[in-house]
Amino acid sequence: MHSTTALLGAAAMITSAGAGTALMDQIGDMSGSDIDTTNMLASQYFEAAYSVYDIAAIDDFDNTSGSAAGSVSAIISGWNGYTTIDGVSGVQVNFYMAPEDAAANLVGYSSSDAAVTVDPNWLGQIYGDMVTVDGSWAIASGTQYVTLIPVNEFGTNGQTGVPITFIGDMNCWQANPGGGFGMPGNWQVAASNLAFRVMSGSADPCDAPLPSCPADISGPTGEPDGFVGVDDVLACVGTFGQTGDGSFRPQGDCFPPPYGDCTVNVDDLLTVIAAFGNDCRPRGACCMGLAGCDDNVVEDDCVGDWLGEDSDCTDDCHAGACCFLDGSCTEGTPSECSSAGGIYAGDGIDCATADCPQPSAGACCISASDCLDGLLPADCLEFGGNYMGEGTECATTSCGWTECPDGSTDEGVPCQEDTNDPNGDPNGGMNVNPPAFGAIANGETICGYMSTFTCLGCGDSGEDLNYRDTDWYLFDNSGGGEWTISGGGESALIMGVVDNDALAFVDYMVLEAGQEGAVTVTLPAGGSYAVWVGQNFDGGDNTCSMGTNLYSVTLVGAAAPASACCVITECVGDLDPTDCAALGGSYVSGESCDTYTCPASYEPCTTGNGEDPLGIDDSWTAGTSDTGAGYLRAAGISASSVSQCTIYGLGLIYNNGWGDCSTPGDIGMTWSLMTDGGGLPGSEVATGSGAAYFGTDLVYAGAYALHGWTFDMGYGGSADWVSAASTSGGQGECWFLWMSSTASGAGSSALDDGTGWAAEVFGLNYCITE
Repeated sequence: MHSTTALLGAAAMITSAGAGTALMDQIGDMSGSDIDTTNMLASQYFEAAYSVYDIAAIDDFDNTSGSAAGSVSAIISGWNGYTTIDGVSGVQVNFYMAPEDAAANLVGYSSSDAAVTVDPNWLGQIYGDMVTVDGSWAIASGTQYVTLIPVNEFGTNGQTGVPITFIGDMNCWQANPGGGFGMPGNWQVAASNLAFRVMSGSADPCDAPLPSCPADISGPTGEPDGFVGVDDVLACVGTFGQTGDGSFRPQGDCFPPPYGDCTVNVDDLLTVIAAFGNDCRPRGACCMGLAGCDDNVVEDDCVGDWLGEDSDCTDDCHAGACCFLDGSCTEGTPSECSSAGGIYAGDGIDCATADCPQPSAGACCISASDCLDGLLPADCLEFGGNYMGEGTECATTSCGWTECPDGSTDEGVPCQEDTNDPNGDPNGGMNVNPPAFGAIANGETICGYMSTFTCLGCGDSGEDLNYRDTDWYLFDNSGGGEWTISGGGESALIMGVVDNDALAFVDYMVLEAGQEGAVTVTLPAGGSYAVWVGQNFDGGDNTCSMGTNLYSVTLVGAAAPASACCVITECVGDLDPTDCAALGGSYVSGESCDTYTCPASYEPCTTGNGEDPLGIDDSWTAGTSDTGAGYLRAAGISASSVSQCTIYGLGLIYNNGWGDCSTPGDIGMTWSLMTDGGGLPGSEVATGSGAAYFGTDLVYAGAYALHGWTFDMGYGGSADWVSAASTSGGQGECWFLWMSSTASGAGSSALDDGTGWAAEVFGLNYCITE
């Protein structure tokens, strides 16, 4: 178990989260040391097109005391295109009496929606982000079931899930009311513990804080409307003298902040009168693309895209010309341009003034089987064709899927007709009971049939249901590696690779009728995976009688590439993961020993003038020292001269939570030496910038590497304080966090947060060569 750790930065010291007592805590140590990295369970509200896959990961806890819940936390991570918690638009907390209830409706008997609030106290970002929702939920006594479901669009941010942990009774559940994952009864049990924490709270609404505009208590419909006016005064007068009894807050209770007093009296009436006429509606940026942007606009007044409360034109509104290699140009945001394969010309630049690449000849697909060489984009358009790109040729360009390739393996299953047996498909995978799979080998192409059909009498009330065929082909992934599936067919299809243990796509592609495509995934060794082919319902019915049912899919695998292998501090060569692990080394993906330097072993100070950083198992603190963040730190020293000074710290990024900086060697650094001024840093006697960076082999909290910087100061006089800081542009960039040399309360240093130097209660490491 790690000892207490802390990071000091934009939000001061990180401490343990939560209020009340823990009704359930399967998150454990805030360093993340209790997270089991072997798996996570899918939990996600998808966009409407994929709502059949909406799923909750659920775990139970004992609420014998009948306490209310005051906060719910979960570790959220993802895969299959997941990039960041910023792509999650919201979360939903639900409590159930039984997991079967969630199989019918993911909204529990006690439920609330909330914005994503990342808990800055969580130090285990390598395992995911800790999201905490505060509230007041009246929940039943006895065994209760809880989930926290991320709202996340699969098309832009992949899939989300909750990691498993080492804490709990090895019993949890998943529920999928839409039946997209084919679970029996739309729910299943898993022998795991989920990373949830539930803290007790009060069920009394008066224990919750007042809203941001407390005087807005009513409106024309009896609900707050964003304005303080006559309706609010009348509501306050109408509830004057009321006092809550633990089950409700009187409507007129709006003073004193932040919680009110659960009684409507003269103070509340005066508060409403004082705020009379206020417009409390949320304000943010109104982005009108190339037409400009206005800040501080309410949503109803925005004639463009309202970017949300407290959004800012400078940071959030970007639009300009998007240039394509075929000479065409559109206008939009940088992300829209990138997604379309264009080149963004810059903010505020329109197509009329953008510098558009000149078109060149290429292949022109007239149909899936007809192609013309040497046409310019405009000429191809005149032929009614599809320009395939600069320099392309028909001989090497596929215009679409036309037939199964020669040498394909027959699926061995006829086209799926109407049936009264929903479990009769011999390669229906996890969509039949018991599961049944086909098989595909590396380098093999399978030619099969895909259709929609009627399952006769398969509804809960005996009604007929519209089903689609799905074909699942297991493949041998015992050695791991990179796998590419490619194919197409006569109808609209979905093809991908499914993790059978997680019941989730690793990645997939959506193909129109006659379209070909490919998708590549990298898989760790082992596990159970299948190539998945399914009829796309969005393409409409495709019964066997329509005669557009053929498809082909090809699987090609390759070993994971050789990359740098570090054994202790030596890069022993470019090896594959298996060979590197056999040497006890660390596989560094995407790097080569020709250019990569393995981190050096940490060496303590030997100059006789310094303090070493605390070890990874000590009660360490790391504090931000960065000019852009507005935090500067200094260590007290005693030196007759300073030729060189080496300091150690972390390179992290703060953006609603801490994350590791991928390029600490690129952090700009500045330094200064100072005299003493009454026990705090005084006058500067020398300043400079630039440092020699080096890595070390120490990792704090199992996630954060210790880095070193050596400054050539060349100062011949005496000094009492040394200060060092990174020079970022602010939040979201890499910051230097100076590692402590003593536990809190056992040393001293100094912090300037913009208001002047003040004493801190821990020491900072340094090593001076005089």
